[in-house]
Parts: sequence; structure tokens; C-alpha cells
Amino acid sequence: MRSDAALISALERSNIHPLWDRYQRITPMAPRAKDAPMHWRWRDIEPFTERAAEEVAIEDVERRALILAHPAFDGATVTTQNLLGAFTVLQPGDKAVPHRHTAAAIRFSTRAEGAVTIVNGTRCEMKEADLVLTPPMCWHGHINQGGRRTVWFDAANMPAICALDASFFEPGKRQDERFWEVSDAGSSEYRFPGEETRRKVASATPGPDGARTVRYTKNGGSVMPTLDLFFSRVDGTTKPRRATYNAICLVVSGEGRSSIGEQSFEWSQHDVFTIPHWTWASHTSRAAELFIVTDRAIYERLELLREEYG
Repeated sequence: MRSDAALISALERSNIHPLWDRYQRITPMAPRAKDAPMHWRWRDIEPFTERAAEEVAIEDVERRALILAHPAFDGATVTTQNLLGAFTVLQPGDKAVPHRHTAAAIRFSTRAEGAVTIVNGTRCEMKEADLVLTPPMCWHGHINQGGRRTVWFDAANMPAICALDASFFEPGKRQDERFWEVSDAGSSEYRFPGEETRRKVASATPGPDGARTVRYTKNGGSVMPTLDLFFSRVDGTTKPRRATYNAICLVVSGEGRSSIGEQSFEWSQHDVFTIPHWTWASHTSRAAELFIVTDRAIYERLELLREEYG
């Protein structure tokens, strides 16, 4: 028995912990992600979007969304440590009730032609590869004004906000028809057209990992204080890279393969995969586009950002 065992026991009974007994648990040598990389295939998700559209009435729910849940978090609705990824489904004529919340969220158009997101009184169309922001405490709702089912990719940082116990949510009114009667004046504040993003990527210089990557920005920084978003084109094999932040990757187009941590998997259009923090990752493709959602902005603002290349 160690000589300080009785002291440690007495301290613990008094709700006091000795640093010398557990300093390595308090100050780990490096980050260790709880979650391994995870991969969801669109071919597995799509049948559930069809069932949800047919079996769940939009009038009965806040959102008809399918959230990608990582089993490492013991049943919690979490995709990776601080982020959620999901797909939202609307039938023709559906209106997703307005609401607002402190979490930062985005919509990226996959098969959403005909859908519109209203953000703070501004109409934002959702054409292929468009990005729509719904910043913290901005009123937002969705409507499908087309003739077929629409699906888009959502991401938000609810897990980070809830971990800080700083979440506020305010529901809107389904009966408020004035919410939908707005113009697109000012939509550039919230909407990034896909065609414009692709032009920027085409002219971008390859980054340190070899991919052509464009960062979505507002006033020279991240688009929102707690979410940082990127669009990347992979032509070849990227250099291994790891960072202190988490990422969710949506395959916008093409197909390829990723090696993340100890896992490797092949992906194709509209698949989703995660890159946990401080985990080596590289990607291989002849020509693929990735939309990448990260919590990088949090780490940057807290001066905890670190990136390494292999």
C-alpha cells in the first residue's frame, strides 16, 4: 500500500482531490478523441428519407430531419464531439415551422431544388451546392415550393452549446403566413451560391495538403463565431493532416477513399464521414468535391488551434 493511501482516502471523503495522484488525468499529454471516424452511406440513408417523407407529417414535428448519430457517445444525438450532421426532407408544399436557437446551423443543398429557407425575413433559394447560414438566434423556416421531394444536408453545433449549458430555443407559429411572404433582398448575407464557390475553388492554389480548398468567410473570418466551413476539391492524394478541431465531411460530387486514424473507407456522392479531433486523415480521388463543417472557429478563438501535416 502506498504511504499516502490513507490521506488520499480522507481527502476524497472531504471532496478534495490530490493533484499528485491524478495530474496525468487532469492534464493529458495530447488530445484523445472519444469517437473513431464514422461513415454513413447515402445509399443507406436515402430509403429512410423516403419513409420519413411518407410516414411523418410535417405538421406533427418541428423538423423532419434524420440526424447521423455516432455510437461512441452512448446514445447521445451527436455526430462528432461538438457537431451534428443530418438530412432534412420536405414534400411538395411542406412548411417546416419557424424557430430560432443559440446554436449556429447551416443548410447545404444536395437534392433541394425547389426548397427555400427563410432567414430573418430574407428568402434564400436552395440550388445545387448552395450554402445557407442560419446564425444564432436568427428566425428560420423552410418551405418546398417545387413539385418533388427535396432533401438537403444540415449541420449545427448543438452538442457544443449544450456542453456549455448555453442553449436557448424559441418556437415560432405555424399560422403566421407573413413569415413566408418575403423577398430575396439581402440574401447574400446568408446564402453562398454553389456556382460561385466552385469558381473560387477552380482558381485556388493547392493548400499544404495538396487539395484546393476555399474557406467560407464573413469579414475575413469564419462565417459564424463557432462554425467554420470549407469547400475542397481533391485531385489525387492529400498529405496526412490532423488538427485539434472536429470535422464532418459531405461528399458533394465524385468518389474516393479516405484513411482516417486506423480506418479506411470508400465514399461516393452524398455520403457523410467524420474526422475526429487530433486524428490523422488523408483523402484520395481523381476528382471529388467535399463540403466540410468544423468547429475550428471555437478552437481558434480560444487559442487552442493546432494543425499538423505528415
